[in-house]
Amino acid sequence: MADLTGSGVCSEDSELLLPESGCAERSWRLNFDGFQRSELKEKPPRGLHDCLGVLATEDVVAEYYQQQVEMLEGFNEMDALADRGFLPGMSKEERERTARSETLAIRLSNIANMLLFAAKVYASIRSGSLAIIASTLDSLLDLLSGFILWFTAFSMQTPNPYQYPIGKKRMQPLGILVFASVMATLGLQIILESARTLISDLALYTIRTWSTTVLENVNSLIGRTAAPEYLQKLTYLCWNHHKAIRHIDTVRAYTFGSHYFVEVDIVLPSDMPLREAHDIGENLQEKLEQLPEIERAFVHLDYEYTHRPEHAQAHS
Repeated sequence: MADLTGSGVCSEDSELLLPESGCAERSWRLNFDGFQRSELKEKPPRGLHDCLGVLATEDVVAEYYQQQVEMLEGFNEMDALADRGFLPGMSKEERERTARSETLAIRLSNIANMLLFAAKVYASIRSGSLAIIASTLDSLLDLLSGFILWFTAFSMQTPNPYQYPIGKKRMQPLGILVFASVMATLGLQIILESARTLISDLALYTIRTWSTTVLENVNSLIGRTAAPEYLQKLTYLCWNHHKAIRHIDTVRAYTFGSHYFVEVDIVLPSDMPLREAHDIGENLQEKLEQLPEIERAFVHLDYEYTHRPEHAQAHS
């Protein structure tokens, strides 16, 4: 591994001036203080490229720099968590006010959907129009989706550590999976029942949209890996966690419902006392679990990194 002790912007003079804090304390950490974000320029008109859906050279370059900007912003967020021990954000009172406002909005939306559904049912009975009946079914599905989301949110807010020791946050993607399956099935039924609906493309769009939703939630339940950019942020946070960390053997994040499970293997000095090593690993676990996307984090401590990866999958 390359020597990273001089990767910061601090000089030897500054370290002599600040021996107890500042540069001397951060000299062992990775940092990007010397990097500056370039100003994003307005894209020129593309004309034919827009019509054909082809990325021009300037678009590829702009996309690359945009990814770099987002990466630096993610590293700054990890620096804040490493220095403060918590993520900056809303206070408890602000979160409670926001939650009450969201609850009120959901209730008002449900009441409006119920009134609209009742009016459409009356209009469907009186007119017998297929268009109005289809609109009535759409309102019924709005009510069904609202009920499923409310039920899953209520279930996640009432934990039961004895029956569900890892929590019930997977209720939300499971509820969406059920509703998306109903929507896809209904779309297929509309295709089979009405040629006019097929010609108008209402049903095909519904099947495609909700089938995509089904696939996305299936991936979240089977343990799909996180994006490389997110793994970069986690690796950055782990390395800057403590100066005693010699190597980072493994950083793994995979979906487990709507959140991530994270596994980290760090290498500490072989002669370090157990108490100190335990505290380093536990503090890193607590930092990782403060990230809103992470449900659980597991930190494995080791004294060398030449062995085979932990929990390696067997190959036939």
